[in-house]
Amino acid sequence: MSLPFVSVIVPCRNEAAFIGPLLDSLLATTYPSDRVEVLVVDGRSDDGTRDVIEALRGAPTRSFRPG
Repeated sequence: MSLPFVSVIVPCRNEAAFIGPLLDSLLATTYPSDRVEVLVVDGRSDDGTRDVIEALRGAPTRSFRPG
């Protein structure tokens, strides 16, 4: 049985203190990495949120697309 493809959409604005742990949690899931995408939609953060997202963008098992 094939699992459905899942999109996780994370809207955020000025979440630098929290976005890293959230994305780490998403990376730690056991759902097959070829069946999930994580879309981070940044609402013009000015606190370094984008920097945190970009640092995790190269994570080995998932891809992150900052908005």
